Amino acid sequence: MKHMNLFFPQWQGAGKTKELLKGARDIKEKYMDTEKFFEVLVDEEENNQVENDILGYHTLLQQLKAANSIINKEIPDCIFTVGGGCDVEIIPVSYLNHKLSGDLTVLWFDAHGDLNTPESSPSKNFHGMPLRTLLGDGNRQMIQTAFSQLKPAQLLMVGQRDLDEPEERYVKEKKVSMLDAEEFALNPNGVIEEIGLKGSKNLYVHIDLDVLDFEEFPYVMVPSPGGIKSTILLDLLRNLTEHFNVVGLSLLEYTGSEEKKIKILSDIIEIGLKI
Repeated sequence: MKHMNLFFPQWQGAGKTKELLKGARDIKEKYMDTEKFFEVLVDEEENNQVENDILGYHTLLQQLKAANSIINKEIPDCIFTVGGGCDVEIIPVSYLNHKLSGDLTVLWFDAHGDLNTPESSPSKNFHGMPLRTLLGDGNRQMIQTAFSQLKPAQLLMVGQRDLDEPEERYVKEKKVSMLDAEEFALNPNGVIEEIGLKGSKNLYVHIDLDVLDFEEFPYVMVPSPGGIKSTILLDLLRNLTEHFNVVGLSLLEYTGSEEKKIKILSDIIEIGLKI
């Protein structure tokens, strides 16, 4: 099995601030300084222009194409991605879905839906659109950077507590599987049961760190009250690696901290390096 560590510190999808660039570099330098990475170079110049209803459209498009090229050249079997915003997921998720001919369940840990289209997005920030892009809706050129498209039935969303109205409608219309933060807290291992019902042995785990309890982990850009306790998330991740073939894992939306090391980050990274 060919493992890839992908460093993709794309920050423009979150707006005009570079907090996610700082956070991604913080992870790489503090926690993974001895690891080999394939890095997607990102532009550090601010881009305040909205084009096609997406802030920083041209820069984001070129960076996604660059990530596509790197993965397409290396042809890995599994990918651990450190970012950056949630929009980096378009490339590794779609690649693994393509490689596995759709035999993939995508587990999306996130306080938010990431299901807006450019037209429905109130902010025009692309990090609120990647999941909808992966599902084949939105800007055509962005969709074309992906290796494949997901089907709604492949998706299990967990920990959400802050969805926009258009996202709620989409979830209802497409019957997307979802366990919100409250449901998850009542039965964390219900996630394993839900994934089992999907019928796929392969699993991709997306982690936006704002899924965690903000009082416990405040180092995120778009906090939302409530959330998952880090110990519960970590226990589940370990169980998932025992029950399924985890081919991808991501660690995203971290803004950085002055702390020397944070245990939950170290623990997630340890799991990511072993997939």
